[in-house]
Amino acid sequence: MAQDARRYLEEFDWCPPITDMALAYGIGGVIALFRVDFARIIEGSPDKTLWTVVGDLPSAYFVHEGIETPRAALEAYCRLMEDWAQAVKKGQDLDEEFPVDAKPTAQNADDLLGRLAVIRGEFLDELD
Repeated sequence: MAQDARRYLEEFDWCPPITDMALAYGIGGVIALFRVDFARIIEGSPDKTLWTVVGDLPSAYFVHEGIETPRAALEAYCRLMEDWAQAVKKGQDLDEEFPVDAKPTAQNADDLLGRLAVIRGEFLDELD
């Protein structure tokens, strides 16, 4: 899953060279959370470190600053994805939501919300 995370980030033009990827949490084939350090600050941002989530759900990256623990990072991921799913279900414009690599259908939104419920209900408790 580390290779998936690396490939995901390196697809973006803004991605500086990756110097370190540390697995912060993972369940094989289901979800992996990595803390990713870059060789330099990402152009146009103050960030040199990001969180990245990959697995059997939409991949995402988000800032590390202010989100210091794996639990907080998974909670932030859930909020990002939930915002997208709720916007899809309400038929709202997705321009302000994190871009999710899935068709914006009610079924995909419901499927994602189901996966987020599992993360919140089972995985986050392991991180207490």
